[in-house]
Amino acid sequence: MEKTTIHDVAERAGVSVTTVSRVLNNRGYISDEMRNKVGKAIEELNYTPNHLARSFYNNKTMSIGLIIPTINNPFFGELAFYIEKELANKNYNLYICNSLNDLNNELKYLKLLKEKKVDGLIVGSHNIARSEYDKVENKVVSIERAINNNIPIIQSDNYSGGKLATEELINNGCKNILCIVGNKILDMPANNRADAYKEIMQRENLDVKIKEIPFNLSINEKKSIVEEILKKSCYDGIFAGDDLMAGLVVAEAANLGIKVPTELKVIGFDGSNIFRIISPHISTIQQPIEKLSKTAVSVILDLIDNKLVEQKYVHSVKLIASNSTSSD
Repeated sequence: MEKTTIHDVAERAGVSVTTVSRVLNNRGYISDEMRNKVGKAIEELNYTPNHLARSFYNNKTMSIGLIIPTINNPFFGELAFYIEKELANKNYNLYICNSLNDLNNELKYLKLLKEKKVDGLIVGSHNIARSEYDKVENKVVSIERAINNNIPIIQSDNYSGGKLATEELINNGCKNILCIVGNKILDMPANNRADAYKEIMQRENLDVKIKEIPFNLSINEKKSIVEEILKKSCYDGIFAGDDLMAGLVVAEAANLGIKVPTELKVIGFDGSNIFRIISPHISTIQQPIEKLSKTAVSVILDLIDNKLVEQKYVHSVKLIASNSTSSD
């Protein structure tokens, strides 16, 4: 028995192959009557759409590559979840690549995704490979990372978040506040969090103290640095670089007998759903992860369709105050 083809579906439905392709890929305007005709033909013929066939008709592989530092981080795990969910609704497949904060891994995945002929790339890695992206022929969108002036960036309002976090600590009585950042050498919107911290501290005539703890360090290396910070300094407030760092600070404080929040107040950044479930007691600045994901998908698909897009998309954040900054 010969395999049913898209031509068979078109013939059974009494429409063109192009119309069947548009229905399969949910592209362009299609009337309900036409959609039902094609759907009925597909069902009657038990036709299974083939992605290679789709590619032949619309010059697309219907696939997108996503490069992130690690899916183990709740923020990036949730981001990948929503991106995949949104792309699935658009009949796209997703290749998820964990760079593991390693430049060589990122370059390897760029090569792999090029070989896979993905239609576009969504990038959220923390490495320096800007020149490599100048060579990428695919459409590219960045999340929370500045790559070049030709690649649109989707980000949270990091400056506003930094301001909210610092003011939350000050409003709860903190005077000696440390701000922990990641790799300052990287050109990332997240650096604006520290800029806001610095401005608010100077406005209140408080000493600015910033500590860099690179993303690519192991959890044990980060733990050792945090332990040393807490042992040698008498901070009464810490604005952590992200929720995982905030959780690490709270855990190490407990190990050292430092009481949170009476002796030390801590606030993080990200506010992913999984972290809020596991550690609801830690205050944080919540990013709209689902919105970031949906915007990234919308922009990359517009680029693939050669539509005009903006260079920057900024989404609001919000403070979620909890027991790590206030005992009330």
